[in-house]
Amino acid sequence: MSIQKLLLYSFKKYCSNNALVVKDTIYTYCELNETASYITNGITSLYQTPCNNPIVIMGTGSFFTHAGICGTILAGSYYVPLNEGFPKDRNISIINQSKAETIILDTSDFSKYEEILSQISGYNIITNDENITKLNQKFNNTFYYYKDFVNTSNTPFQADNNSNIYLLFTSGTTGIPKGICITNFNLESYINAFIQRNKVLESDKFIQMNDLTFDLSAHSIFLSLLFGACLYIPDKSSRVNPAGFINKHKITHGLFVPSTLVFMKKMRSLKENIMPDMKYTAFCGEALPFDNALLYTKAAPNSKCENIYGPTEATIACSYFEFNSNTEKSNDFKDMMPIGYPNENMQISLLDNNYNITNNSGQIALSGNQLAKGYLNNIEQTKEKFVNIGGVNYYLTGDLGLITDNNNIVFLGRNDTQVQINGYRVELYEIENKIMKLNNVLNAAAIAYPKDSTSHTGVILFIMAKDIDKNTIIDYAKENLPHYMIPKDIIIMDSFPLNSNGKVDRNKLKDMI
Repeated sequence: MSIQKLLLYSFKKYCSNNALVVKDTIYTYCELNETASYITNGITSLYQTPCNNPIVIMGTGSFFTHAGICGTILAGSYYVPLNEGFPKDRNISIINQSKAETIILDTSDFSKYEEILSQISGYNIITNDENITKLNQKFNNTFYYYKDFVNTSNTPFQADNNSNIYLLFTSGTTGIPKGICITNFNLESYINAFIQRNKVLESDKFIQMNDLTFDLSAHSIFLSLLFGACLYIPDKSSRVNPAGFINKHKITHGLFVPSTLVFMKKMRSLKENIMPDMKYTAFCGEALPFDNALLYTKAAPNSKCENIYGPTEATIACSYFEFNSNTEKSNDFKDMMPIGYPNENMQISLLDNNYNITNNSGQIALSGNQLAKGYLNNIEQTKEKFVNIGGVNYYLTGDLGLITDNNNIVFLGRNDTQVQINGYRVELYEIENKIMKLNNVLNAAAIAYPKDSTSHTGVILFIMAKDIDKNTIIDYAKENLPHYMIPKDIIIMDSFPLNSNGKVDRNKLKDMI
């Protein structure tokens, strides 16, 4: 059954349930369905045949933005979100590459809409803004106010398993974003794998920690709305340190990037039993430090905890490792929580440099039902990353991993974080993990030096810490690391720059060298 049909069924079954909470305003499934249906009518009024191009979402976390996502899906189309944190040119590039013709806009929910609309034209705009005439005069576009659609008898186009559900763009090596279409079948496969391991009840409350342009957002949106649960949209400060928001609203489900734990630890928000209502917690997007993970299990003692792993190309996450306060650390873990075992209908292999499957460490390659078909209108990079090995289609992640004796998969970092320093092969994550065991060090990021060279002579280490000096760190490094891994210089910071996905922005750190 397509996500379209599942969502329509959910709207009918859970009509009186709370669906969405934005800025303490509660919206029911009935209210969400009503607004989404107006938007669906708008989309189907614009197209006489199924829309093969996506609908752009120009919003962040408002009620209308989420109604726009739902209305797009109910219309049988798929959505591509923009991010107000992206540069204008990147957002415009996403619009152009997607070949979208229609934009759903909430002017109160997207601060950069004017600078984008001033440089594009010819688009159909569905908006809830009351100043339609003013907008239409200021920008050379055709605007549609969603409640003014008079044709409410349009039949939505029927989506099937092969239909796209969303289109997201990730950073490309050429500087041009790469588009990844995820189908109904891909997303259903992820949802089914999750539900086999975990329950979602009507009484559950999800916190949306991720921007819509980060595919982890789809986890919270669809696992809440397809099962009658409620989705809570926190403000930006609560996303950095969510403990207070979680307790205020008695949140039960959360998906976080591991960097969130660093900031919660810094703000002393990981006190024992501080989040008793949490029932399920997942971490994804970065390597999860083992000690921070165990600290969280004590802060949320009633929560089932999973470390999940997967790139956008494999639909949110394709492996899982369940852990608790009693999980024992193995030397194979490299001070990080493993990424575990593949989801049902997914396979994970490790490849050597010749693309042969190995039982030792190697590049993580993925295959199975959650795998996208390739990159949008990018044959060259699709051929480079989506390969056939022994009759099986794989996606080459560029991540390194190893398999432990009990078939656990351990994430070792990116293949571009494995560098040569004065002839020695060095895994930058190993330096970071070791230094993070030092008291008062909250986070660490190692950058090979010189930063733009293929021949490196050392490492510059960025430290997020309190009450510590360089000499203490250097002395600790000399005692715990080989001589060629000892940092040439250490830069101590109060906080690390983060990208739009909440991960540490290593490019900005490089620019500081």
